[in-house]
Amino acid sequence: MKSLYTKANEYLEALEFSKKTKMLIGIIALGMAAIGFFMLVSIFAIKYDYETLFQKRTLSQVSLEDIKDIYSVNIHDTLNDIKHHAIKTEDAAEVIESAIEIIQTQWKSYLDSSQQDIGGLPWLANAWLGLFLPGYTIEHDNYYQDSLLSKVKKKMQKIDAKSLAIIHAAQTKVDQPLADTIESLFLDINAINIYLSSLIKSHLKEAIAEKQRNDRMFNTSIIMLFLLIGFTFLLSIFIALLIMNHFKRLNDSLESKVALKTKELRTLNTSLEKRIAREVESSRKKDQVMFQQAKLASLGEMLQNIAHQWRQPLGALMMIIQGFESKFIAGKLDGAFIESRVNDAMLLAQNMSDTLEDFRTFFHPHKIHRQFDLESAIQKAVDLTKYQLAKEKISITVEQTEKISIYGYENELTHILLNIINNAKDALTQSNTADKSIRIYSKKTHTHAIISIIDNAGGIKDAIIGKIFEPYFTTKHKSVGTGIGLYMSKQIVEKHMGGKISCKNIQHKMGNRDGTLAQCVMFTIEIPKVHKRTDTDA
Repeated sequence: MKSLYTKANEYLEALEFSKKTKMLIGIIALGMAAIGFFMLVSIFAIKYDYETLFQKRTLSQVSLEDIKDIYSVNIHDTLNDIKHHAIKTEDAAEVIESAIEIIQTQWKSYLDSSQQDIGGLPWLANAWLGLFLPGYTIEHDNYYQDSLLSKVKKKMQKIDAKSLAIIHAAQTKVDQPLADTIESLFLDINAINIYLSSLIKSHLKEAIAEKQRNDRMFNTSIIMLFLLIGFTFLLSIFIALLIMNHFKRLNDSLESKVALKTKELRTLNTSLEKRIAREVESSRKKDQVMFQQAKLASLGEMLQNIAHQWRQPLGALMMIIQGFESKFIAGKLDGAFIESRVNDAMLLAQNMSDTLEDFRTFFHPHKIHRQFDLESAIQKAVDLTKYQLAKEKISITVEQTEKISIYGYENELTHILLNIINNAKDALTQSNTADKSIRIYSKKTHTHAIISIIDNAGGIKDAIIGKIFEPYFTTKHKSVGTGIGLYMSKQIVEKHMGGKISCKNIQHKMGNRDGTLAQCVMFTIEIPKVHKRTDTDA
C-alpha cells in the first residue's frame, strides 16, 4: 500500500505546470486570508477586553466606590460631628449639600456607563467563539442587579431627605429628636453601602467571566494562527519544490535542444559562408545597376520638377510675346508698353533661372540664409502669375498690415507661394464661381510670420484633403500636374525653414458686399522669424 505522502506526490507530479502554479497561488491566498481572519478575531478580543473591562465595568465600579466613600466620609462623619456639636451648622449644611450633589452626579455617571451599549463581538468573532468554545456563555443576573439598583435608589432618596431634615433641625436647635434621627440615618448609610458593595461584586463577577471568555478566545486564536502559518508555509514550500523540479526538467530539456540546434547551426554556417560570398559578389553587380538606375530616376524627377515650375512662367512669356504682336498689329506699340513687358519678361526669365538654381541646390548642404522682406517675396509670386490670373478673370488681393522681416530663403518661399497660387488658379478655372478671387493675408506674432492664402473655388473634398501633401498625389490630369508641388512645398517649409504648412476648408466673405459667406480653402504657412538650423541645413 502506498503512503498518503507518496500518493499526493504522484498526483501533484502529474499535474500541469499551470495548475501547480494556480494551486500554489491559491494556497498562499487562502492561507493569508485565514491568517488575516485569526488576527482580526484576536484584535477584536483585545478591543472587547478593553471596552468591557474599562469602559463598562471599571468606570462604573469607580463611580460606585466614590458614592460609598462620600456616604461613609462626607455624610456619615459630618452627621457625627453635628451630633457631638464638633462642626458649625452652616459648614455642616454646605458639606452635606455638596455631598448629595456629588452623589447624584456619580450615580448618573454610573447609570450611563452601565447602560452604554458598546456592542457585542463581531459576527465573525461570535461564530469563531461558538465553533471552538461550544456551550460557553456568560450568565448575567439582571434581576438581582435591578433589585439592588431599586434598593439603592430608594435609600439614596431616604438619606437625602433625612440629611436635609437634620440640617434644618440643627439650624432650629432641636437636640434630642436630632440625635435619634442621626442614629437612624447611620443605619441607612450602612445599608446603602452594603447594597453598593453587592452591586460592585456583581459587576466584578461578570467582568471576570467575560475576561475568561476573551482570554480563551484569544489564546485559541493565537494557537490556530501559528498552526495555520506553519501549515501554509510547509505546503507552499512543498508545491514550490515541485515547481522548481519542473523547471529543472524543463531547463535540461531546453539545454539538450539548444545543444542540438547549435550543432545544426554550425553546420549551416559553414555552408552559408560560401553562399554568402557568392551572393555578395552578385549583390555588388546589382548595386552598380541600381545605382545607375537611381541616377537616371533622380534626373527624371528633377526634370519633372523643373517642368512643373516652368509651366506657368512659360505661359506668361507666351502671353507677353502675343501682347507685342497684338499691339504691333493695332499700331499701339509704344515705349512704355515695351518697357513694362520687357521688365515682366525679365522677371519671369530671372524666376526661371532661379528655379533651375533652387532645384540644383535643393539638397545642397550649403544654402545661405538671409534676412528678407516678406512682402517682397509675396509680391514677386503675384507678379509671376498676374497674366494667367488676368486671363482667367481672377482677382488677387494682398493684405499686410505691417512690415514683416524674416530670416530664411526668399526664392524658395516665393516658389511655395507661386505653387499654391497656381493650384488655386487651376481650381478656380474649373469652378463655376462668379467672382473668382484669391486673397493673401500676412501677419506676425512674437515668434512667427503667418501667411494665409484663401481662394473661393469651393474647397477641397474631405476625402482627399488629408492627402494633398503626399508625394505624387494629384487630382489633375498627368499632362497638367505631377503631384509634387505641395509635397516639395511641405519639405521646404518644414525641413529647410523650420516652419509648418497646413490646409483646411473654411467659409469666408472674400470681399462680398452683401456679406455672404463663400466656401473656401485656406493654406496657412507659419515660418519662424529667427530660423534654427537643422540637420538638413548643415
